[in-house]
Amino acid sequence: MQRKLPAAALAGLMTIGFLATPATATNTEEPSAAPAAAECTAEHFADNQHGSQFFDDVRWMQCSGITTGYADNTYRKGTDIDRGESMAFVYRYLKPEYTPGEATFPDVPEGKTHFEAIEWGAAEEITTGYEDGTFQPNRSVTRAEFASFLYRAVDPESTGEVTFPDVSDSSAHLEAITWLASEGISTGYKDGTFKPHDTITRGEVAALMSRMDGVLTEDEPGEPEVPEVPEPEMPAGEPVLLTDPFLQDPQAGQTNVAWFTELEGQRHYVVTGDVYGLTAEDLAPAVKQAEASTNGVFQSEAQNVQFTVTLADSMRMSRTAEDADSVLSDAPAEEDGIVSRDIFRHEATVTGLEDAGEVDYRVVSVFEGTPVLSDTFALEDAKTADEDANILLTSDHQAKNNTPANLEWAETVIGDIDAVFMAGDLANVPDRASEWFDSENGLAFFRGLQGNAGFEAPNGETYNGGEILQYAPIYTAIGNHEVQGRIDGMDSLDASFNAPVPREVAEAEYEKVAAEVNPEGHVEVKEQWIEDNSFSTTTYEELFTLPESESGGERYYAATVGNTRLISLYSTRIWRSDLNNEDPAARQANTRYQEAQANLDDPMAQGHGSFPFESLAVDSDQYRWLQEELESEETTGAENVVVMMHEGPQGLGDNVAPHFSEPTRIEEKDAEGNVTGIRYEYKAADNKLLTDLTPLIDAEGTAVDLVLNGHSHLWNRFESEHGVNYLETSNVGNSYGAYHELSGDSRPLPGAPWDAENYVAQGSPGGLEPIVPSERPFASLVDPDQDAPYVASNDYSVFTNLDTQAGSVTSFILDTKDPDAQPEVLDVFMLD
Repeated sequence: MQRKLPAAALAGLMTIGFLATPATATNTEEPSAAPAAAECTAEHFADNQHGSQFFDDVRWMQCSGITTGYADNTYRKGTDIDRGESMAFVYRYLKPEYTPGEATFPDVPEGKTHFEAIEWGAAEEITTGYEDGTFQPNRSVTRAEFASFLYRAVDPESTGEVTFPDVSDSSAHLEAITWLASEGISTGYKDGTFKPHDTITRGEVAALMSRMDGVLTEDEPGEPEVPEVPEPEMPAGEPVLLTDPFLQDPQAGQTNVAWFTELEGQRHYVVTGDVYGLTAEDLAPAVKQAEASTNGVFQSEAQNVQFTVTLADSMRMSRTAEDADSVLSDAPAEEDGIVSRDIFRHEATVTGLEDAGEVDYRVVSVFEGTPVLSDTFALEDAKTADEDANILLTSDHQAKNNTPANLEWAETVIGDIDAVFMAGDLANVPDRASEWFDSENGLAFFRGLQGNAGFEAPNGETYNGGEILQYAPIYTAIGNHEVQGRIDGMDSLDASFNAPVPREVAEAEYEKVAAEVNPEGHVEVKEQWIEDNSFSTTTYEELFTLPESESGGERYYAATVGNTRLISLYSTRIWRSDLNNEDPAARQANTRYQEAQANLDDPMAQGHGSFPFESLAVDSDQYRWLQEELESEETTGAENVVVMMHEGPQGLGDNVAPHFSEPTRIEEKDAEGNVTGIRYEYKAADNKLLTDLTPLIDAEGTAVDLVLNGHSHLWNRFESEHGVNYLETSNVGNSYGAYHELSGDSRPLPGAPWDAENYVAQGSPGGLEPIVPSERPFASLVDPDQDAPYVASNDYSVFTNLDTQAGSVTSFILDTKDPDAQPEVLDVFMLD
């Protein structure tokens, strides 16, 4: 086979549409001094700071045209790379002259992301795919597999003689791994092993490819020549107040106003009334009077205007922190690990709003005697049943690149948004403060929903998001990205996020160490230890003031917005990769299907599969509460009833698989009864969203009109025989794909010994057929004569409005590639 060796640098940057999966592995390859690249003017990736791990390698990849990263200007070094991305990297590196023919693999049809690169890989025998004829482009790649991709692509003359104790002579990847080691491209781990079955991250791939280029082209290592990059400018907004004020939990005659600061300050207030032209000097007399008060509410006159001052309560957030992966110019160094960051939350309950309509308000924080004011916004108390309300339905903002454009257009098109229903995954890592407030990539959660994002999009436009939360309360559900994992012993927030432990496991472990960690038996010490060694929603619950249920608090609750009853459920689980190996001895990673061989004797190091964080089974507290809520007067008397949850029973996405059941733990033993492996099954018959929840919310005569969920970053909807509508509308970028016969994609399924009957390759596990968008469908990639019953794209963004008086649900779609594009109506349906 004749293969074209690479040049020292490749001209031009190519647009890359990656389908990424959450990071599950830590970086292992040592950073290298990357080969020199031509002068490069590309903006540095926001998450590839000078001095950070793999900086030179990733910059070389960027400047050589192998990657432009994600559309939010990140590279995501800690994310596992998949097979499609791997082939694309190698293809762009070699830049062969190649024109693809007909599709080789049924799961990579023409038009599919990375089609050309995968076809080239097959033609050059770099990959032959799997025995069933598929390529499985979204499947994670192991270190050994990537070594073979590189080895076959460059076809070196010799392989060398370096050996590793964990790479057998019979390994299909032996020659490739030996070649990498003999050339110094990868020397393995400090313990002398190569760990061939561990998944490989995008950062590690950059290191291997840059070293390989140095070997093949005999370039001297050196940092790419790049111009000085100015310090990133902070998005527009008050430099002292971390957020504008936002509204929470309105009731009859009152509403809550909250905001955040980095400094504790002395006093914090909400001022209402004639406040538009107020200055700090105008406020001084009222502030001085308020400081001596016990009730905190006053009337004061300044410049012939009258306003009311309401004193706020303040608290310091208990778990907010930063680490080396924070997108901040002053982020901690990697060796500093997780560094606590002080964030202060202020909240006041503004009363006396009966029949007042919209009231102007501002917030004031006093720092060392100096009042600092927000801009002027408007608030009102709770909507009554006969008032119109427009509700934004959304989810999975998660620092995705299309989010600011999505929110800016939602505010423009919908107009006055009266409430936001958000079905989880608000940020990425819940304890990382900057993801909520001031991440310098323009994608912080509050800035997008308050019109302060300042995000420069790939289409050349700058989007600020929408001024929404200053005027409209937000109601949220817990997604898997609102759950922080085990924090004890972790050196990064990402590692913590990916390492939750079931509470019962942490509780059992606590009993073993209780005498040491809590000799006096304090209850609060015990609870803190268990939280720090299992998982936590503390930051999420501290950020928001939500209605509370008696059994679930803010984790699951119900609220009324005008004529609409919202029921928010806690329905999510830990995301883990789909890597599986039938040989227990070869399992090197904790995934949804298996435990790593090295962790069999350590319950705290195990992953325990993709376990649910809160039960929805018929005997659970949440189920019993929901049962009572569905029978309540508030629900049965509402004109519209919306059930909101992060993971729902219907969906075409990747993340509806495997079944939403408690992982069935299977211990594999040898002839002497010793445990040699642990794997997990997810039984279809135990899918709690289908067997327990659905009969409760989707029965004859049900009050439920709409089930809103997120999680898979796409748009799809369904309708049951009882008239219940199911909608996922979370397509704001980085879609994980739709698995349907008209997409040509199939979910990656585990092979034997896993039971194939438990896994669904295409369609919804709930069995309903998806509905084609009523107004603006896309043609199927597989059959252009048929319309696709979904939107799964990294280029198109969708937002949805529930008009509560009309009972209509309207979804709009926006082409984010085109700065001149206007949103179009995608779909409309009515609630019964």
